[in-house]
Amino acid sequence: MDKKAKLKAVFEQMKALNDSDSFSQEKWDELKAEAAKLKAEIEAEEKRAEEMRSLGGFINAAPMPASMSISPSPAVPKDKNERPFNSFGEQLQAVARLAGSPDVDYPVDVAENKQTAVNSAAGIRTSIASEVGFLVQTDFATQLRESATESGVLASRVSRIPIGANSDGFEYMEVDDKDRSKGPWGGAFKVYRKGEAEEMKAGETAKMKTRDIRLEDLYGLLYVTNRALRDATALGSLIRRGYADNFGFKLDQEIFEGSGAGQCLGILNSKALVTVAKETNQAAKTINVQNILKMFYSMPARFLPNAVWLVSQVGVQEVLPQLAINDNLVYMPPTGLSGGLYGTLLGRPVIPCEHCPEIGTKGDILLADLNQYLMIEKGNTEIETSIHVKFVTDETAFRFIQRNNGQPWDGSPWKTLKGNKLMGPFVALADRA
Repeated sequence: MDKKAKLKAVFEQMKALNDSDSFSQEKWDELKAEAAKLKAEIEAEEKRAEEMRSLGGFINAAPMPASMSISPSPAVPKDKNERPFNSFGEQLQAVARLAGSPDVDYPVDVAENKQTAVNSAAGIRTSIASEVGFLVQTDFATQLRESATESGVLASRVSRIPIGANSDGFEYMEVDDKDRSKGPWGGAFKVYRKGEAEEMKAGETAKMKTRDIRLEDLYGLLYVTNRALRDATALGSLIRRGYADNFGFKLDQEIFEGSGAGQCLGILNSKALVTVAKETNQAAKTINVQNILKMFYSMPARFLPNAVWLVSQVGVQEVLPQLAINDNLVYMPPTGLSGGLYGTLLGRPVIPCEHCPEIGTKGDILLADLNQYLMIEKGNTEIETSIHVKFVTDETAFRFIQRNNGQPWDGSPWKTLKGNKLMGPFVALADRA
């Protein structure tokens, strides 16, 4: 087989690989190199043949067909445009290479084609680095977001709502009058019975108010040695773990005590929180049975099946076990290796939460139905990178940005049908300093 026939065969292999669902970058680069070598050899032979013709030689050296020319950059692989990268580590290497890192052996043209496909699949058709930076491939972005949420003690239990592409937040209606002595909706939606031919009564005008929540940027920074950049598998694993642990930790902190200014509104800072007073003459830094009973019965019965107790690590270890002595079985510790993961307090799980303050401070024990906490999320995770921030220590900086926000569904507690007592899905015990 002559060189032109070999070159044509290589092009056919490249076309078949490009059309395949099992695209291999390594094989693509190998074929590309072989094609370039053959083309160079053919061009060299044609040049020699032209020189010989000018000297009266008779060598048939037809020019190479235009259809066999090699493009300076490969076409975007046919991966349905949603999965141009085979692994998260591979995409991180491509992003680092596009940012100018010389320590990653990743072709710039291939990186740009694949990243453009990722952005295009998300509806972004501007240049890669101008408007949105580098979007994480959809399946990897979903895995990152889910792993971050699942790693959070609180974030894994809240209500989550995805936000559409054309929206920057979420609006909903809340009952304004929460006095249940007037009815479940404060009298705004009354239900009656009527006798035969009896005229129906008119209900009251619904007293509702609009609540909204706007997306905010949550970002994380990670510095990676350029040696680690060269190993795509290790790089992907490192960042997945760091992303999940740190984003999950931050979300838990904000859900518990966020200010609501540019971040989630935390349960402790929400007007929906019900606070139970300490007992008369109660000793400092203690939790007693009356505290627990009053907290338990400050939560509406409809929320109790999903409620959990969030308790500081010290409280779980030192204070709650006191409630299980002297035949007082308010608190049941975990039941050994064959039993449940958590202890229970009045039948609801007790979950150690490192964001709870020390014993004696409001929030050291919290009864919460976290389904009544709203978390909104939008779009792909974005990556930005820089080789200059940590240049002197031979590190590359990666920045990840996720758009979300959260707050309790309700903006205030409810008043009971009888007794005028405040109740709600979040109940704390007052300070006992």
